[in-house]
Order: sequence, then structure tokens, then C-alpha cells
Amino acid sequence: MNVAIVANGHVDEDFLPDIGSADLVIGVDQAAYWLLQHGVTPQIAIGDFDSTSRSEFNLIKKKVPDVRAFPSEKDVTDLELAIDHAISLKPKEVIIYGAIGIRFDHTIAAIGLLEKFLKRNIDAKIRDKHNEAFLLQSRRTIIKSNRYRYLSILAYSPKACVTLRGVLYPVAKHIFHRSGSLGVSNEIVGKEAEVIVHSGIVLVIQSRDRSK
Repeated sequence: MNVAIVANGHVDEDFLPDIGSADLVIGVDQAAYWLLQHGVTPQIAIGDFDSTSRSEFNLIKKKVPDVRAFPSEKDVTDLELAIDHAISLKPKEVIIYGAIGIRFDHTIAAIGLLEKFLKRNIDAKIRDKHNEAFLLQSRRTIIKSNRYRYLSILAYSPKACVTLRGVLYPVAKHIFHRSGSLGVSNEIVGKEAEVIVHSGIVLVIQSRDRSK
């Protein structure tokens, strides 16, 4: 099962076909209304819905088959509620849209929540128009993307031992530190790159400049 989670940050309309083609779409809080307004009906809407007006929430309850409303005073974000539910379904892949927005705290929290998927061997990514990010603690072949120019490998754990092949700046069993910026703005030079994490966890980010 492939799951698309749409959170309440910025979501580019170019991704609507990808979201709509997922086996399951989860709309988080006001994002459920945004999806309905753009022709995609999520199977599940989840959150405290404090970002919606009464009329918007009424439409969500009318159109979405499964609405799960929570109190606004709670110990987790709406996105974490959606992620926990997605994990319970044991999906093959989860793509999270709208996790990057105006609120930097929510963005950082969303990156941390990727670790929940990593621990369960579920392929999960955060994706927007300019970035795609995931956590890695093993080996991954990354195909060169027409959308994203750069490939950045950053230590997510305090340090990580990494080999990079097929990139502009290759390394062999190099130690990356979370407190350093080494690994930012590398590039895939051929059709694909190989990232091998010998120890630790890295944050892999494919990105492009806003002006491109």
C-alpha cells in the first residue's frame, strides 16, 4: 500500500496527480479541506481541525468517509497522529506533502517523525516543490532527478560513517558530524548515486534552488 499524507504546510498543485493516485490519502487538519477544494477526496481526515472554519469542517465531515477529530490540547501534532495511523496500516511507502511551511518548528518536528518509519523499515519521504528528504541507515541507490539538482547527505545521528559514489564529491567511509555542514550541495554526476551508511543515520535531501 502506498499512502499520501497531506499536512497543513505549502503543497504545490503540481503534486495533486501523485497524491490522487495513492492507494490511501490522509488529509491532516485544514489540508483535508484544501484537498477537497482541489478535486481530491481523502479517505481519512485527521487532526484537531482548529485551522478550519465551521463551514470547512462541516464539508470535511460530509465528504470524507473517515473523520478522526482530536482535542486541540494534546501531546502530539496533527501530523504525528496521521503518521501513527499510517504506520498501523503497514504500508510499503509513505509520501508526506505539506510538512514544510511557514512554521520552522513544525518542519523540524516532521523531519524527526521520519525516524518512526525508519525503525519499522517503511520507505517514507517528505516532499515539496524544492526538496525531498528521507532518513537512511543502510544502503540506497538514488536515481538522478530532473526535479532536484542537489544531493545533500547530513548526519542525523551525532556522527555517521558514509561512502558516496557517483557524485561530484565522492567519499569512502568518511565520518560526517551533525555539528558540521560537510555533505551539503553535492550532485549526482551520472544516472545514479550510491549512498552507503556504514554506521549511524543520515538525512538525505534532494533539492533545487527556488529560482530554478
